[in-house]
This record gives sequence, structure tokens and C-alpha cells, in this order.
Amino acid sequence: MREIITILIAMFSFTTTVAQVSEVKKQIEDSYDYYEDAFKEIKYALSSIDDCYTTNSIDDIQSYASDAERYLTSAKRYLGYAEDEADDADEASDLKCTEAEDQADDAEDYFYDSKRKISYAISELSRASYEDDPEQLGYHLSDAKDYINQAIKKMNYAVGALNDALEDLEGCEKIVLQQGL
Repeated sequence: MREIITILIAMFSFTTTVAQVSEVKKQIEDSYDYYEDAFKEIKYALSSIDDCYTTNSIDDIQSYASDAERYLTSAKRYLGYAEDEADDADEASDLKCTEAEDQADDAEDYFYDSKRKISYAISELSRASYEDDPEQLGYHLSDAKDYINQAIKKMNYAVGALNDALEDLEGCEKIVLQQGL
């Protein structure tokens, strides 16, 4: 009887661990999906900023800046979701997969940093949407693009960390499967 209970406990533990690995993988994949959504919105924002340089009308420039601001606000929301999913992926620690946990934590930090840079860009675009001085408008648009490029760099680091976390997690999964067989 004791042997049966031990076998059942081992099978339950193995099944639970495999389920946890799948859940962490899903969180990493969801984080990446939100990254893609954010990146798409950022591309739209950059396109709107580029449109500012194709017109001489202050009103049009302000309108394009406002459009870019809306896109970045949406991108910031998606980056927050990506950050949350990366944070949730630190359940890898429950699996004794510390490398994957560390990578997920790094991705979370990079998403946070990119979200902060997007906030700075939003502030610059907000100023631009009310600015009447063409020279100041140019400064605000240029600064916004700089912040956006910094955010993209951080986002790319986050994706690298997510890929590394997934790779590390797959290594842990192989160990779990070998132990369970």
C-alpha cells in the first residue's frame, strides 16, 4: 500500500511540474505577443512623426504629433502587459529553473525601462501637439524619436531575455521529463 501511495505522489508531482513548465512557457509567449503589439503601435507612432516632416502646416504637425501620442499610449499599455507576463514567468523558480527565472526577471526590467522611455516620448509629443513655435516643435519631435529609439533598444533586450528564458526552461523541462521516466 505504501508503495502505491509513493508512486501516486511521484506521478502527481511529475504531472504538476510538467503543467507548471507549460504555464511558464505560455507566460513567456504571451509576453512576446504583447511585445509585438507594442512594437506595431510604435511603428505607427514613428510613421506619424515622419508625417510631421512632410508638411509645413503647424496644425498638421500638431495633429500628427497627437496621433503619435495616441499610438504610444497604446504601446505603453501593451508593454505593461508584456512586463506583467514576464513577471508571472518567474514561477520558473518553483521549478528550480533559476536561469529561466533570472532571464524572465531581466525581461521584466527591460520592459519596465522601455515603458518609461515611451512615457518620456509621450510627454514630448504632448508638448509638440500644443507648440506653435516651429523650432520648438522640431526639438520635441526629435526628442520623442530619441526616446522611442531607446525604448526599442530596451524592448529588443527584453525579447532576447525572453528567448533565453524559453531556452533555459526547455532545458529544465528535459531534466524533469528524464527524471519522470
